[in-house]
Amino acid sequence: MVHARVVRAGVLLSAMALLVSCSQDQVLVLSPDTPTTPITATVPAPQPDPPPIVGGAVPGALISYTPMDDIAVDITELGARATRVVYRSTSGTDGNPTEVSGTVVIPGGTAPDGGWPIVSFGHGTTGVLRNCGPSEYVNLLGSAPIVAALVLNGYAVTMTDYQGLGLDGSYHPYLDSKTFGYNMIDAVRAARNLVPSLSSRWAAYGVSLGGMAAWAASDRNAEYGGGLELVGTAAIVPVSDMAGLADSAAAGTLTRAQYPLLMYALNGLAITHPEMNLDDYRSGLARERWDDFMQCVPPGSDAVPGLVAGLEASDLRPVSQEATDRLRGWLTDMALPQQTSNSPLLVMYGSEDDLILQAWTEKALARACESGTVVEYELHSGEGHGDLDSSRSLPWVKARFAGQRVVDTCEQSE
Repeated sequence: MVHARVVRAGVLLSAMALLVSCSQDQVLVLSPDTPTTPITATVPAPQPDPPPIVGGAVPGALISYTPMDDIAVDITELGARATRVVYRSTSGTDGNPTEVSGTVVIPGGTAPDGGWPIVSFGHGTTGVLRNCGPSEYVNLLGSAPIVAALVLNGYAVTMTDYQGLGLDGSYHPYLDSKTFGYNMIDAVRAARNLVPSLSSRWAAYGVSLGGMAAWAASDRNAEYGGGLELVGTAAIVPVSDMAGLADSAAAGTLTRAQYPLLMYALNGLAITHPEMNLDDYRSGLARERWDDFMQCVPPGSDAVPGLVAGLEASDLRPVSQEATDRLRGWLTDMALPQQTSNSPLLVMYGSEDDLILQAWTEKALARACESGTVVEYELHSGEGHGDLDSSRSLPWVKARFAGQRVVDTCEQSE
C-alpha cells in the first residue's frame, strides 16, 4: 500500500543530517595595564515576526491557524513550532475554490537574510476519507520524521493534507494531478501568510503519491505559481501516469500492491464523474467490503492488509471493454505531465517497483522530455517502491537553492 514511509528512513534522515563543526576557544591574555572598565553595548532586540495575514478569497489565503503544541517530539526537540492551517485553494476537476488543511513547521532560531526558504512536502497515501488528514495527528501519520529532517536542514516546511482530507465539505480526488499541484503551491502561499517573513523561494519534494503532488506543483507552476520562485522539484518514486491500471485490471494482471491504489482512484472518480457506475469496476469482496478498504493508512487500516490478501483479480475487473476504455481515459486525464515545467525536476524510480511500473514512469518521463522540461532522472536497478535509495535527493534540492548548474538527462539521452 502506498504511504509516506516508502523510503528507507535511515538513509533519508542520514542524508538530511546537518554537519556542525566546532572550534576550540582561544585564550586571551591581557597586559597588566590594560583598562578593564566594562564597556556596555546595547544589543538590538530581535525583530518579532509580523502577524499572520488572515482572510481573503485568493488561492493561498489563510482562513484559520491553530498551534500544534503536541506535535511529535521529532519536531519539538528541534525548537521548531508547528501550526495547523486551513487555506484556500482550487479544484483541479472543476476550477472552483476549495478549502484545504495542512501543517506549517517553522525552524527555531534566527532566519537567514531573506527569510527561511520553504519546502512544500507531499506526503504519501493516507486514505481518501475526511479523517485521513495528517495535520490532525501528532505524528502527521508517519511524516513527522521527514518533516523534522527538512527543518533540521534549515527549511520551513509546509505540508498540505490535500483536498478532502482533514476537512468536511469536499472530497479527495485521488490521483488528480491538477488538484494536488494547486494544493502544494497554495500551501506555500498559506505558509507565507502565516509567517510573512518567509522567503518566496521554495522547492517541492515528495514521495510516492507525494511525488506525484510535487511533480504536479512543478507542472502547474508556470500558470498558477505567480509571486513565488520555485527553484526545483524532487519527485521520489512518483505516481505519474497510471492509465495502465485500466488495462491491467481488465487483463487480471494487477499486482497485489496496485489493488488499493486502483480502489482509491475509483472512489474519487465515482464522485468526479457521477455518471460512472462504480459496480462496473468492482465485484465480490471489493464490493462487499468497499468501505473497509477505504480506511485511513493508518490508523484505521489494521484489517486492510488481510482484506487485500483476499482479493482476486476478478474483483476489480471492468465489466466490458467500453468500461475499460472509459477508465483509461479518466486516468489519462489526471496523469502527469500535462504542461512544460519552468523549473528543473528530479525523478528517482526503481526497476523493481511493483506499484508504479518502470514502463509507466518512463512513459511520463518521455513526455516531459519531449515538452522541453529540464529533467534529471535516475533509474535505480534492483530497487523497488519501498526500498529505493533517495539519499541524493536532498543534496539535489540544496543545490537548486544554491543556484548550481542542473544536469538535464533528457538532453544527454538524445
